[in-house]
Amino acid sequence: MDRFRILPGLPGAGSWPEQFSKTGRGTHREGLVVEFFPDTPQAWVGNFQPGLAGYNAVLPHLDGTSLIVIAGGEAYVINPEERRLLTVFGGDIDLALVIPSLGLFVISSAGIHFEARDRTGLAWRTRRISWDGMQDIRIENDKLNGEAWSPIDNCYYPFSVDLRTGAVEGGSYNGPPG
Repeated sequence: MDRFRILPGLPGAGSWPEQFSKTGRGTHREGLVVEFFPDTPQAWVGNFQPGLAGYNAVLPHLDGTSLIVIAGGEAYVINPEERRLLTVFGGDIDLALVIPSLGLFVISSAGIHFEARDRTGLAWRTRRISWDGMQDIRIENDKLNGEAWSPIDNCYYPFSVDLRTGAVEGGSYNGPPG
């Protein structure tokens, strides 16, 4: 059995959902609603307020216990057994990948760069790769490959990120650091 399931909305009956918000605001609104099934007799529901993107996901944390709930690009690391928020980050996450073989959690922010977190925190952050968006993201041989959009040339350019270091080859962005 899965440890969670994303619900289509707030339940109409039962206990009031646990509210999660980066700022403490918006807890009166429906966000990403997730039901958790911890190793206790009772399931519970969390209502996670969204960030600035449209990306939603629930992923296992590298610690093997916690879960990462991404609601509209905002990442909430929670302990589902204790119903406890551990940390919040992001806001504009539009892709997240767990890479257990390297001990990394990799995210794309606003479709312009990547960053990787390991068990201790930020492992690396790439330079800006794209002017505005990426596609065809895939992992091959410890590299993250994809295509970065260039509105100047109206096309995509290939890029590659070394998952061990964050070093980038290619991409479309050639402007100032940012």
